[in-house]
Amino acid sequence: MHPDLSPHLHTDECNELIGLLRQCHKEHNVLKFFGTCNDMDRAMRHCLKKERLEKRERSKKHAEEMRKRIKEGPKEEF
Repeated sequence: MHPDLSPHLHTDECNELIGLLRQCHKEHNVLKFFGTCNDMDRAMRHCLKKERLEKRERSKKHAEEMRKRIKEGPKEEF
């Protein structure tokens, strides 16, 4: 299973691979069950994994920054 494939959730690179996979499934509606589209599916999953890991790293850095800000306390500006 893969995540939601809506275009607004992914990069242009992954959206292109998603489009190719969907096109392959339309063109080979029976052969897709015998592995015709597997290469495109693997490429798409690899791209989605790369996106997920990048997002995870960004989130981790953001969380560290927020912990640091909370630990320092509020800034007094008068």
